Amino acid sequence: MSKTRKIIIVIASIALVVCAFMLIKTTLEYKRAEDEYTSLEQYAVMGDGDFSDEEAPSEEEIPEVAAEEEKTLTRNYNRADFPDLTVDFDSLKKINSSFVCWLYAPGAEINHPVVQGTDNEFYLHHTFEMQKNSSGCIFMDHEVDPMLTDRNTFFYGHNMKNGTMFGHLKNYINNKEVYDKDPYIYVFRPEGIYRYEIFSYYLDTTDSKMYYTCKTFKEYRAYLREAAKLSVRECAAKADPDTNIVTLVTCSGSGSNKQRFFVHGVFKDVYLY
Repeated sequence: MSKTRKIIIVIASIALVVCAFMLIKTTLEYKRAEDEYTSLEQYAVMGDGDFSDEEAPSEEEIPEVAAEEEKTLTRNYNRADFPDLTVDFDSLKKINSSFVCWLYAPGAEINHPVVQGTDNEFYLHHTFEMQKNSSGCIFMDHEVDPMLTDRNTFFYGHNMKNGTMFGHLKNYINNKEVYDKDPYIYVFRPEGIYRYEIFSYYLDTTDSKMYYTCKTFKEYRAYLREAAKLSVRECAAKADPDTNIVTLVTCSGSGSNKQRFFVHGVFKDVYLY
């Protein structure tokens, strides 16, 4: 056997070992992240949907809303219109002080806690319990108000092969019936449940201009028009420049085919506890 051939075999063997190591490492990290998310499910319990014992508030009990707030904050006093999910905010906050809300989107099988870091890098590689892990966790853009007051609130998560986090976000694009059945995104916060209706979803480039956080009304109106234009289908919901939105983003594909998948939801109503 020639010396050159021996060198090639050695290099190929090393490459094979490295690939095997990386595969095992990724598999173990996926498993640890999945186990962690499973353990966190105890802090968000789904009920039986029976609200028959609850009474709608009388006119005297309904708090007044300032005229300016009433324009953008549509109150819904019927708890039965929202998922019967009870979130233990105090316990989750004790596990991670960066916890800001619970994200629930049945169509994409999303049912996870959300954090907000001081940048958009840390939670790309750390779990909710702040363990270093390439799986990361779902996080809110570090520049937006966690109270959901910004025009566009971004949520980021990895497109996990095991389906956790934003691994099933592609359900909307792969199956038209998923959107038709349940086009809503819910954000659970300590003060109430915010409901958003999906009005656009599409694939775009990794350097997409749709990452833009609009500063003016004019910019926001143009952003909504572009989002509607890019959508792979015409959705029933329509964005309104006077109403805030949420945007869920994940990666799609790999290598030269790598893209970003965007899902936009417009604020519909809120149930305040």
